[in-house]
Amino acid sequence: MTIPDEDIQQRAALRYSAQYDAILRRTDRIFASLLAVEWLGMIVAAFMISPRTWYGSQSQVHLHVWTALILGSAVVSLPIYLALRAPGQTLTRHAIAIGQMLVSALLIHLTGGRIETHFHIFGSLAFLSFYRDWRVLGTATIVVVVDHVVRGVFWPQSVFGVLNASPWRWVEHAGWVVFEVVFLAVACLQGIREMKSLARQQARLEAANASIEVEVAQRTKELQATEARLRLIVDAAPCGMVMMRDDGVMTMVNQHMEEMFGFSRDEMLGQPIEMLLPTRYRAAHPAQRDSFFAKPQTRPVGSNRELFGARREGSEVPRDTGHNQL
Repeated sequence: MTIPDEDIQQRAALRYSAQYDAILRRTDRIFASLLAVEWLGMIVAAFMISPRTWYGSQSQVHLHVWTALILGSAVVSLPIYLALRAPGQTLTRHAIAIGQMLVSALLIHLTGGRIETHFHIFGSLAFLSFYRDWRVLGTATIVVVVDHVVRGVFWPQSVFGVLNASPWRWVEHAGWVVFEVVFLAVACLQGIREMKSLARQQARLEAANASIEVEVAQRTKELQATEARLRLIVDAAPCGMVMMRDDGVMTMVNQHMEEMFGFSRDEMLGQPIEMLLPTRYRAAHPAQRDSFFAKPQTRPVGSNRELFGARREGSEVPRDTGHNQL
């Protein structure tokens, strides 16, 4: 049986879709946890770096703390909500990309634009590549560029850590981000190709297994039909007939054998042929049977030797009436 290519392609598409959906859902759950942890980290950082601000002899809670608490919760709440309620959706992963980049922007702001904090952007982009969707990286890149341009013009200290910065400094930062995104996008596309190739291989294997199963079922049905016809032929034979394995266990008997020996078919099947012999012959018969199977010849069983069968009630079937039935 040959499976059409259209069926294999359909199988591959379904398997790829299921695997990719599982990756998207798993990555959404990872980011839901990551964003929550990052929000708590922002709050801890705000309390540790600048918990209060002073105006002469008076102090109050620093704006950074309120920024981490209020603005931070606003940034992460929607992506976390979507990750939990609509995992695997396109909107969810793009919302997570925006939220993750805004978290990086807040962390850079809270640390006064320290260059070390900018590495959080590169790490976030690497995590976003888990989606294997280059468009998510594009969304994240746009958020980073817009954030650097706007803050670089109106509030350079919060992003670059200096009061006065070149209006084109954002180009350098954005250039490094684009540099990483290009390589991550290539990796995403390569990962998608590998997933599709694996899905096609699995689909071909499943199709081959299905074809083999159908063929085995068909051959089994044919074998059962042949066996049924053989049983009909054996049962219709005018003489007793029995089939047995090399070890003497009976595997088939016909109706004439039941009538001849008085045993039912179920009682004889699976039992050694010696049950149909008188007791005085049973001990020697296995050796004679083994000798016959070692050098089989076409002849009536029992020829050239005296042979009797034993009926159920104990009477014997002499050779002259039963030498061909065994």
